[in-house]
Amino acid sequence: MKKDFQGSGNFEQLEELKKKLLESEEKYRIITEYMADLITILDLDLNFVYISPSVLRLRGFTVEEAMAQTVEQVVAPESLGTLLTIFNEELKLEAAGADPRRHRIEEVEHYCKDGSSIWMELSLSFIRDKDQKPTAIIIVSRDIDDRKRAEEALRKSEERYRELSIVDDLTQLYNSRHFHEQLKSEASRVNRYGQPLTLLMADIDNFKSFNDAYGHVEGDEVLSRFGQVVKRCLRETDSAYRYGGEEFTVLLPMTTSKDGLILAERIRKELKKEIFSPLSGEEIHVTVSIGLGQYQPHEDMKIFVRRVDELMYQAKKNGKDRVCSETKCE
Repeated sequence: MKKDFQGSGNFEQLEELKKKLLESEEKYRIITEYMADLITILDLDLNFVYISPSVLRLRGFTVEEAMAQTVEQVVAPESLGTLLTIFNEELKLEAAGADPRRHRIEEVEHYCKDGSSIWMELSLSFIRDKDQKPTAIIIVSRDIDDRKRAEEALRKSEERYRELSIVDDLTQLYNSRHFHEQLKSEASRVNRYGQPLTLLMADIDNFKSFNDAYGHVEGDEVLSRFGQVVKRCLRETDSAYRYGGEEFTVLLPMTTSKDGLILAERIRKELKKEIFSPLSGEEIHVTVSIGLGQYQPHEDMKIFVRRVDELMYQAKKNGKDRVCSETKCE
């Protein structure tokens, strides 16, 4: 039997229902406008359908300004790539019949009106029709900028601490502890892939006499300048280390001893060009003796280092200021 809503009692019930509905809508409007999080709705072509008023507080744009933007104008390039990947993955999951209640969490960098940026944590899910088919994407974004900046500062601090722990302060080359770590890593690469690896060991000639004659300050200047010379000569894949005192090592990955000779000679010649003036009006040139050898697959690393070390001392015995390898020692 059809109910008659024209009666006074039913009319009052209808008015009460309308009132509650209006009150409910007002509550949702107030919640949406004053909530701290940002609510964004996009269609499946990634066009903005709705942006909550909190965009003004978070990004400095009015709702109208934000709605006129494209996703590319809102999100920083690296984050944009991440978002587009997520959208594509979600559409594939949808086609595969994945759980419609799922959502994705991602940290994304957004542009602000004043030219700065803000990091927000996004929770992404689909708005669905009565048949559970996706009709739009809803994103709830939360400000995590302070946390993200703190994490980045901590990461840089830890990176700087690690750098300080493996770098020799005087020469700005890596220290001996890091040399042994890298040698182990490079030797493992040779054993696995068969790529060549060459090691240089260099010792500054007559360094003790120089120190005794001019003092440790001038001696430190020689060590520091030699570090600079070595750095200038290295390729991007090479690495240099202060092995101890006036001894230095250089690792040359993917380099045969024949090619290593070229770089060793360059280091020797470049140091010889440097002019030191420990006393006013005095000009001194410093030389270096270098030994080099190529790692043999599965060779014991201590034996390898000792072998190259002996070649370096052979260079000293042969008159210093020279390079000695297994095949050439003038």
